[in-house]
This record gives sequence, structure tokens and C-alpha cells, in this order.
Amino acid sequence: MAATRSAEPHRTRYPAHEVRHPWLSALLDAYHISDTAAREELARETARRAAPPACGPGCSVCCEGQVIPVSVFEVLGLWWYVAEMLKGRARHGVRKNLLERGAEDTRPTPVACPFLVRRSCAVYPVRPFICRQHHVFGRPCQPGENLRQARPGDIFNTAQDRARDMAWLLLPLYGVAQDDIDRRFERGYVQGRSRDLHSLPLANLVTHMDAAAKRKTDNHA
Repeated sequence: MAATRSAEPHRTRYPAHEVRHPWLSALLDAYHISDTAAREELARETARRAAPPACGPGCSVCCEGQVIPVSVFEVLGLWWYVAEMLKGRARHGVRKNLLERGAEDTRPTPVACPFLVRRSCAVYPVRPFICRQHHVFGRPCQPGENLRQARPGDIFNTAQDRARDMAWLLLPLYGVAQDDIDRRFERGYVQGRSRDLHSLPLANLVTHMDAAAKRKTDNHA
């Protein structure tokens, strides 16, 4: 989904933040597994098709009018990154998007992702799994196009073989015991607890952004 960038060979570390938010390390480790698998699988698929994915800079069709399933800890990652890490135009753009959405967006048709700023993902380091693993070959997606009907062969989802490894990192965050992880994974534990990003009270995030900005100002006063 959105613009595809080169996956980093090493996972970015946020030492102070990972100490303050104990769940963050597991989430970032799981994202790194997903990105590493995507990089390797896309390289093989590109060689097989003799053409790279159609996703590229400025490509944002997948970010507009789509359901975006997210789990609790993916949401926490977004909240953390937006409130504590975003700066400059990206922060201003996200805040503007969130305020325009309102506290309760009840429109039946999903709108653009609120983290899409100038056709670029403002939260790329913590984008949800669906955004990391969904890729398209052939021609770029067109607005309103139903890929699953029109050209399912161009859809390429990555990291499916590493899902269990990611589950072993994430399920303990939900209080799942190690001897129960495989059973819960097979039953789709995390997927069953996921929600569409658009259904969340996203405007509440503005409060967290403003509080984080005030803390930084007070600390430098």
C-alpha cells in the first residue's frame, strides 16, 4: 500500500521510547520481520516477473476509500509515533486531517487514511501490517478499481510464511501464555480483535499530540 520504500536491513531503535513503552520493542521487531520478508520476497517476484512492483512514490490509491484493519498494538504504535515522533509539515498535516474527521466519523464509505499527507504516508515507520504486506505488480492501481475482481494475479502479499514468528512476538502482549500461542494463532486471535482504522475515534489523537507537544515545551522551558 502507498509508496514502496527500501526496507531497512536493521531495525531502527528508539531506546528511551522502548523503555517507556514496554510493548513497543515487540511491535517494532514484528514489523522488522515483516519488512525483511517483504524485501526478500519482492526481490524474487520481481526477478520472476522481470518487472518491479507498480507501487512507487506518490502512489496512494490504496490509502483512499479502503478498510484498514488494525490491531490494538498497531494502533498504539500509530498513537505513539504521531504524538511523540512526528514533526514539521507531516505533524501539521496529520493534525489537520484528524480535526477534519471529527470525533465520530460515521460515514459509511471509508475516506482517505488520516495519516496520508501530500500523497505520502506520514507514519511510514509504524504503518500497519496490511500496508507493509500488500503489493501490486503490473500497472499502478486506479481510483475505484477492484483489484480482486479486475486483476487478482497482480496482487502480491508478502510475509505470510512469517506470520507465526510475528505472532510469537505479539500474542504475549495480549496476555497469551507461550504454550497457548500456536493454538490462538491458528484461530486468528489477533485478526479477530482487529478493527477498521476508520472506525476509531481518531480525533482523540489530537489531544495526545497537543499534550506531547506541551511536555516538550515545558521540558525546554
